[in-house]
Amino acid sequence: MPIGEILANLGNGFADIFKPIFIDPSLFWYLGPILLFWLVLEIYFSKYKKEELGWNTALGNGLSVFWVLIISMKYLFDNHMENFEWTKFIALIAIMLYATFIVLNAFSHKLRAKVSFLLASPTATYFLSGLAIIWTHGKLEITRWVLIDLVIFYGFVLIIDLILKKLIKGKESGMGDIGSGKDEFKETAGLDGNLGGLGRI
Repeated sequence: MPIGEILANLGNGFADIFKPIFIDPSLFWYLGPILLFWLVLEIYFSKYKKEELGWNTALGNGLSVFWVLIISMKYLFDNHMENFEWTKFIALIAIMLYATFIVLNAFSHKLRAKVSFLLASPTATYFLSGLAIIWTHGKLEITRWVLIDLVIFYGFVLIIDLILKKLIKGKESGMGDIGSGKDEFKETAGLDGNLGGLGRI
């Protein structure tokens, strides 16, 4: 296939992905908070570079995806199932199983922390949430070229994530300040090893 035709197909695929947003601006009510929450989390972890995601945040991300999927599933069954499509239903069930796994793993800690936090990362979970909204509410048709463009777009999102981490000036997590505060309190109270002089009694 000529390179020009490939580029044209890729361009049409990207147009199909973003077209529903402009056809139905009400989708921004769903996509706006998803984008905002993703940016807030990415900026936070870019600022506090040594602070890991954490099991509680992984749990919250899994529940967030689950909630978006419930909304998408409701859309398929609304109005006597006039929007229902088996392909979308099965895909939503698959993503729902993924979200359920994240939630259960956050409770059980079965997988290693690094693997668990990668699966429950804001980039992965919020990307799937946005895709679920555009696919169900925006009536996005998943073709071969759209699927390729989604993979490319996810790579572009990862690049944005890396750029944010480079641009935002990081700092240590505030936990270090708590430790130093305890040391200062000990010194002020005279408890550093001598218990305020009582240790010499």
